[in-house]
Amino acid sequence: MRYLRAAVLTALAACSTPAPALEVKAIDARVTDHRYHVQFEAVLAAPVEHVTRVLTDYAGYASLDPRIRESRVIGTTDTGQAVLRTRIRACAGLFCRTVLRTEQVAHADGRLVAEIMPGSSDVRQGIARTQWRGEGQQTRVWYQADFELGFWVPDIVARHYAATSLRESVVQLFENVEAGAREQ
Repeated sequence: MRYLRAAVLTALAACSTPAPALEVKAIDARVTDHRYHVQFEAVLAAPVEHVTRVLTDYAGYASLDPRIRESRVIGTTDTGQAVLRTRIRACAGLFCRTVLRTEQVAHADGRLVAEIMPGSSDVRQGIARTQWRGEGQQTRVWYQADFELGFWVPDIVARHYAATSLRESVVQLFENVEAGAREQ
């Protein structure tokens, strides 16, 4: 009886094994002279059309990253780009701050470019580029962000904690993009 139970449990486990998860191909995060840079490439185990829906649901960004406390489209530019405002609780080590970010987001096939609007942000300048393309039932994603904060961060925090925190948050963000895309 014990062997039968073990065989049944093994068979059930084999049937319920999920498809492979996010496969990080490359990630680099660093802080140099108070400028933050992250570059990321990964393969998501989700079809491109589902990933596209998740990435272009700007109001849904708060569900993708627990650091994003609020995300909403507040308007459009003269050229039709969405104006997105996010409120982020950013922490590195023991240093935490709520950061308001307003950016204009341009969307074209397989590409988002989000540029900071400095007059209404706690970020002095910045740009984030996301590109993606389908590869069968998976999606390859490239993400690059460069920004400079508009407030003081202690050097020890920037040197020792910020890059690690940035790296972890980007990986978690795209794990959640993948999970959201797989639920559709």
